[in-house]
Amino acid sequence: MNPAKARLLLVDDNEDNLYTLSLHLKRIGYAQLETAGNGRQALERMQVETFDLVLLDIMMPEMDGFQVLEHLKADATLREIPVIMISALDEIESVVRCVELGAEDYLQKPFNSTLLRARVGASLEKKRLRDEVRASLDRLEVELEAARQLQLGMLPQDFTKPTPARPVEVFAMMEPAQEVGGDFYDFFYCPDGSFCFLVGDVMGKGVAAGMFMARTKSLVRMAADLIFVPGAGADLADVVVRVNRELCENNSEEMFVTLFVGIIPPEGSEFSYCNAAHNLPYRLRDGEINAIAQPQSPALGFMDDTPYRSDRLTLEPADMLLVGPR
Repeated sequence: MNPAKARLLLVDDNEDNLYTLSLHLKRIGYAQLETAGNGRQALERMQVETFDLVLLDIMMPEMDGFQVLEHLKADATLREIPVIMISALDEIESVVRCVELGAEDYLQKPFNSTLLRARVGASLEKKRLRDEVRASLDRLEVELEAARQLQLGMLPQDFTKPTPARPVEVFAMMEPAQEVGGDFYDFFYCPDGSFCFLVGDVMGKGVAAGMFMARTKSLVRMAADLIFVPGAGADLADVVVRVNRELCENNSEEMFVTLFVGIIPPEGSEFSYCNAAHNLPYRLRDGEINAIAQPQSPALGFMDDTPYRSDRLTLEPADMLLVGPR
């Protein structure tokens, strides 16, 4: 930190000590110096002014250096201000206690100019680095929250009531474990009128998982739109095979995703589904809930030639399907 820009607060009840310390600091290049005659005055000033460093005497009336440190470390707005303790030669044990309470460093009286320069400069440099790290973390938090909102915006939120033309009623919810994660769901109607829905979970958490999730979700939509067209007689396994092949391309991080995807045709009650290493789905019928057990296929993203199979299940009009995250 540039000495000319640093704001220092000197706290000592002895005016001669304040004068001597100020003189040494000005010779070094520190021009923005403020003083306080005791600990209480120092705390009052720190509540309304911003300081980069405090040089604090231990033995003072009204409130000594120990009490000031305790107040500083208990105050969330002040605890990050670095403090250098000022002590006489016979107060070393007290200095050790102050360091244990959170002081950055200490200086002995009488002041040594070289030592003063080194310790004040080192304390200010540490503060500068901490401030930069904190600012970077704050920016990252803002960016992650923006990414979280973008990810949530990619998931369908319009849970419209069923109609005779589209009789499927959908409910969904997602709460990421972190700002950005790999859990996802989607549902949409294909060109042939089939209703497609999916629930997936990407390995790991964070931004990489979120990007892999977005890629998977988009690939399923594109593959289903290409395959489930009127008169094609498509199989759901073809969608999963194509998505897996694309996910294996340029997957140097070796990420993978578990996926449950299902198709409900526009007419009829035969439900087709494929489970790629995801949790078992459940069917609620007449007040009873039972797992839909079937052989699972491997997760997507491992090998581009993995075969996938689809299974079928007959649904009744009032049946409810429940699919959760991995």
